[in-house]
Amino acid sequence: MLSLFMSFFFLTMFSLKFNLYILIYFFYLLFFLFLYSFNFSDFFCSISFNMGLDYYSFCMVFLTFWLVILMMYSLLSLNSLYFSYLQFLVLLMTLFLMLCFFSLDYFCFYLYFECSILPVFFLIYGWGYQPERMFASLYFFMYTLFSSLPLFLLILNLNNLLGYFYFNLNYFSENFYLFFFFMFSFLVSMPMFFFHLWLPSAHVEAPSSGSMILAGIMLKLGGYGLIRVFFMFVGLIKLSSFFFISLSLFGSFLVSFFILLQVDLKVLVAYSSVSHMSLVICGLMTLSMYGYLGSLYLMISHGLVSSGLFYFVGCLFDRLSSRSLFMMKGLVNLTPSFMMFFFLLLVSNMSCPPSLNLISEILICMSLLNWDCLTFLYIFFLLFFSACAMVTFFSFISHGLVSGLLQTLDVGFIREFYTFFLHLFPLYFFFLNLDFFFLL
Repeated sequence: MLSLFMSFFFLTMFSLKFNLYILIYFFYLLFFLFLYSFNFSDFFCSISFNMGLDYYSFCMVFLTFWLVILMMYSLLSLNSLYFSYLQFLVLLMTLFLMLCFFSLDYFCFYLYFECSILPVFFLIYGWGYQPERMFASLYFFMYTLFSSLPLFLLILNLNNLLGYFYFNLNYFSENFYLFFFFMFSFLVSMPMFFFHLWLPSAHVEAPSSGSMILAGIMLKLGGYGLIRVFFMFVGLIKLSSFFFISLSLFGSFLVSFFILLQVDLKVLVAYSSVSHMSLVICGLMTLSMYGYLGSLYLMISHGLVSSGLFYFVGCLFDRLSSRSLFMMKGLVNLTPSFMMFFFLLLVSNMSCPPSLNLISEILICMSLLNWDCLTFLYIFFLLFFSACAMVTFFSFISHGLVSGLLQTLDVGFIREFYTFFLHLFPLYFFFLNLDFFFLL
């Protein structure tokens, strides 16, 4: 554990001098080293210096490694004046995310959770597309900071009260205010419906690499935090789960219907993230094995699919300088290979086999139907409108007459096809062997 942490630390320090290709090679090396060194066990393993790993944190670190490598591939097309500083921000954010998932106590988890927000703030503020990026970055920063400040005070109070405050501590509380503020911070960062307004603005103004890391990993911090705190409030969750599940299902239904009206590609993909994160909340709130496993699968699959979709939107924006659906017609006639990968990402997003999304949504739907059979109505319309939105999204861009504004368009680079393939490969790999990592 300490060797991996020190490798990341020195890699971050020397990132201003390294070439991006060298950083990608280093990340591949560290990824396989991490994969090889993990020891499967029933509890935390590799414990040292207040850091450790279990199944949930291993899956999140695995996803972080993979998406940061793909994010670096997306940076190869940038010719920014301050490119070395961008590399430094990416590695600093990765370092804080790894420490966040490695942490064994709540205070360190909160500290690294907040530190990982700062590089994303600077990434949106410095490398965003439009002048509105300043407002969007502050909006994102203030939302997360305001929601997590009560959590910080409560963690300090419980640390003072108990002497130590680690994960899986046998501490159970029936205090509603403690429960509310613990939940509030993580539900805003996921985000839950009614607290999701920072997400579309942050995604629209962020560069494609920033959107990849924001949708792929930053949203998963909220779900990971909920997994860690739920065991303390089992009684209160059983009493209030009807409120959270009803609100999440209704909000996910409204968002999936709202996607049908969108014309901005990034807003469309961002709202589909809100819909999927609502399902994660529902799965966790059922407090069942199927719900937890389905939520974990959905977090991993959504991280890969949404990151790939944001990368696709970024590739189109680099060529067309627009994200409007009305500007893009008949692209299957110009770039058929691009559209093939786009189609595979979209059908994975709408949970068609053989993607991991299908397994995750089946498990979540089973847990919800066991919780209350009336949720069937919401689940049916939610999945139906989500599928309609994805089919509309694909047909708008791929088919029809080619726009008169598009005279020529290249068929894509091998680097871009390689990045699309690396987004899709784990989705189908996990589907074919679901017990490879998740021996729950």
